Amino acid sequence: MDKPVIRAIFSDLDGTLIHFPIWFEKHGVSMSDADHEKHSAIVTNAQGESRRCRLLPKTTMGDGVVSDRTVELVAQLRKAGVLFFIVTGARKSTVLERLPFLPDADAVVGESGSRMYVEGKLDEEWQQRLLPVCGPIDRAMDPESRPEPLWKFCSLLKARGFNVDTRSYFGCFRVDTKGDLEAEKSLRALISTEMPAEINWAMNLAKFDFFPAGSGKQNAVAYLQQRFGLKPEECACLFDDDNDLGMAAQCGVHLLPALTSDSVREAAKNNPSWQLAKCADTGVFAIEELLESLLERAKGAVNT
Repeated sequence: MDKPVIRAIFSDLDGTLIHFPIWFEKHGVSMSDADHEKHSAIVTNAQGESRRCRLLPKTTMGDGVVSDRTVELVAQLRKAGVLFFIVTGARKSTVLERLPFLPDADAVVGESGSRMYVEGKLDEEWQQRLLPVCGPIDRAMDPESRPEPLWKFCSLLKARGFNVDTRSYFGCFRVDTKGDLEAEKSLRALISTEMPAEINWAMNLAKFDFFPAGSGKQNAVAYLQQRFGLKPEECACLFDDDNDLGMAAQCGVHLLPALTSDSVREAAKNNPSWQLAKCADTGVFAIEELLESLLERAKGAVNT
């Protein structure tokens, strides 16, 4: 049976397109010649292969890099007629700071699905759907004063002593239990008993992200599929973490540059059709391998 033609790729950012020394140095990959003014660096693997990379603005996770080859491969895929969508849990400020260094995309989704740009503009229809739960996506109002269910629950968690992060979030917020098992147990109990039905949550880099139930990566992907006339089997998903599993469920082809969490590791074990990069966990080398396989498949479809 012929494989379906891939018409679109949905990709996560951290651990998928963007890679950090804190992760890849454990697997024999090193970074050198980092120049923060020129936003450039060199990444080299254990075999001595090097890649010139774009050095992103520094975050709490350190120096993130996207290889020039990654950007080139995405451009070739789009030239071959494949749509490319970025779907991330990152806050507004992080998304906008990173955009100049990322591959061009047909749509960019941030804040765990709550913020959606299509062809560079906010998608008003999508934002209207979420309005009753999170309010206007760019409202200049202190989170504690926002009247919608998402922010009332946020205030509740803050009042209960949880470490709540609302900086540059408008349709999502984050809670970091910092590895405290008792705090995590208490938070999960609150989620079960006091979180409104209009709100959902997902784990992202070992933190809890909260967002409207109508949002989330899976719902955002489903909306984009409908908007662009895409079938799930025509879509590939590039991912690595817990909060990507819903997005992956919405796609027919699954490619992983790494297995970041236990839940993804278990899911991969139960889904033998998922493609784990041969050089998994090596950062830019792993994502390049997967993008090259998608490009080969796209070119094969054009030639048949």
